[in-house]
Amino acid sequence: MLRPLLIALVLNAGAATAAESLHFAPLGTVVSGSFDLAGKLIPLPAGNFALAAATVSEPPMLEGDISKPRAKIARVVLVQIEPPRLRAAVVASAVLNPGTYRMTWVGNPCKKDDTLYRADLSGSVGSESDNCLLVDHMLGRFSPRSPGIWKDAATWLREQRVELPVAVLIAANVTRSERWQLVTASYAFNPRMYGCDAPRARTWAESPWHRKAVDGDPQRVRFVESVVGYGKAMQQHFDALVAGRQSTIEKAPAIYSCAAAQAALN
Repeated sequence: MLRPLLIALVLNAGAATAAESLHFAPLGTVVSGSFDLAGKLIPLPAGNFALAAATVSEPPMLEGDISKPRAKIARVVLVQIEPPRLRAAVVASAVLNPGTYRMTWVGNPCKKDDTLYRADLSGSVGSESDNCLLVDHMLGRFSPRSPGIWKDAATWLREQRVELPVAVLIAANVTRSERWQLVTASYAFNPRMYGCDAPRARTWAESPWHRKAVDGDPQRVRFVESVVGYGKAMQQHFDALVAGRQSTIEKAPAIYSCAAAQAALN
């Protein structure tokens, strides 16, 4: 079973500098516990994670005068491998110093409703802010057809001889923005590596992990609930991070292990 996340230090939005940001590190760099991305401290699930891809880009999400300098986003993919398979992945992004603070992010991250779980707390942080948690299943990630940085990470994973694509991942996607500030993270877990039944499906809608089918298996329900619990803890952390409050994570929820539960019954 994945051990609970234990972080002894206080996570402080001002504790790190952009010069230490992981997107500057070479691919293959191994981190654990947490890492800095553009001055934001991003928690990790238990265990070691390797940097598989990193980019800096100008996403088409900003309002305002296109003639003015635009903010850039640093984005990284970290992976946890149990050869020859991927166990978990974290895709995180954070805005670099934009040069101007007179702008607002407009992404509507919680507009998708066909998900396993959704917590839209944006109303509690103001009309020009987002505070969203979506938990959903993803099929066939880390393939040549995967979008953007997922495809870049797949290239690195193939070099490590990891079996790709990953049939299904259950991901907690957290987005927190406050005017010019933006930080996001997707915590994706491979249920097969936790002993859960994860057959390949022809389409996303036909998957046994789809919200209309997942209730048919109590173990799938428990696994999804554990990812939701993990996502809630991360949503709370990122809310404090962007708001400039201290955030201490003493114990993040463990990801449910179908294998451990089955062994306990025997």
